[in-house]
Amino acid sequence: MLVEKFGATSPLLDEISSLKFDARHMTGTGYYVNLLNSQDLPSINKLSTELSEDLKTNLSAPHDVVGFTLFIRDGYLSSLEGYTFGDTSWPEGLMENWLIFDAA
Repeated sequence: MLVEKFGATSPLLDEISSLKFDARHMTGTGYYVNLLNSQDLPSINKLSTELSEDLKTNLSAPHDVVGFTLFIRDGYLSSLEGYTFGDTSWPEGLMENWLIFDAA
């Protein structure tokens, strides 16, 4: 999402390797994590925005699509949310086993 929106040379990409999170909070229909920067990196132009993308899964409906939103606050990657549609439960198992990252 970051590369698509800001390009492959975006300074936001530098933040990824230092990100940590304390816990994944399950909501029933998804989850969210508050991202923590472990390095003292400069803020990226005080940018505040959200980037969202829907991804297909190899599961049957209503779990055939899930969404993700990355929150950027004050120039830092702030949180990531994963969610289902239609108030269905978050799929069981590891995402690597059912999420389709590239349909091409």
